[in-house]
Amino acid sequence: MLKVAVVTPYYKERSEVLLKCHESVLGQTYSCAHFLVADGHPNQIFGNVSKHIILPQENGDNGNTPRAIGGILADSYGYDAVAYLDADNWYEPTHIANLVAAYQHNHTPLVCSKRLFCDTEGRMMAITEESDSQDENVRSQVDTSSWLIVRPAFPLLSAWLMPKVLSPLADRIFFRKAIHDRYRITFLDTRTVVYRTRWVSHYRRAGLPAPVGAKGLEEIDKAKAHMSNPAVIAEFVAKLGFYPPR
Repeated sequence: MLKVAVVTPYYKERSEVLLKCHESVLGQTYSCAHFLVADGHPNQIFGNVSKHIILPQENGDNGNTPRAIGGILADSYGYDAVAYLDADNWYEPTHIANLVAAYQHNHTPLVCSKRLFCDTEGRMMAITEESDSQDENVRSQVDTSSWLIVRPAFPLLSAWLMPKVLSPLADRIFFRKAIHDRYRITFLDTRTVVYRTRWVSHYRRAGLPAPVGAKGLEEIDKAKAHMSNPAVIAEFVAKLGFYPPR
């Protein structure tokens, strides 16, 4: 039986949002541990949680540093697999069980699911992934909260420590790193991650008004612009071992 750790970096999310996330891990039909990593701003609701790691300051990289630290700790503590769950998302009860079953059937060190979408208040939205392709050459990303990383692919756990200016592209870069390093991936059709979206494009697709503070593509475009900076390219190659994708 795989020993699974779920890593959640968190920042300043509302307590009720964090509890929804945490309770969904506790409610999994497949037992797993929840590593909660505070990015410089610990929430007191997790005061008695045994695997609550508090970083001394915020890192300003969309959770990449706490995400990497949580995964590396899980490896050090003897866990066989690492999943991720961003703090504003939650799992359906069979999420981890489905991922583990796929690994046991296909023996691929990487498994990923698809997502359901909801608005910032947790109301479900009638949209799906923009790309549902099973072809890794067609996909541009796998959402962070969709992954299961099994021990043969643990060298990827530190891949989140990419140049900070590229952190808005983190899930895309992590996916391309997995492809570059030739890890086999199982893509599941099951939608067991509930993604609380703040992207304007998702609200447009759902025919709903975007909430105040919703995100456009400005962060993505700014991060992509850094891809032509020689210093950023050099740091990227030094940390991740391949030339950054455009």
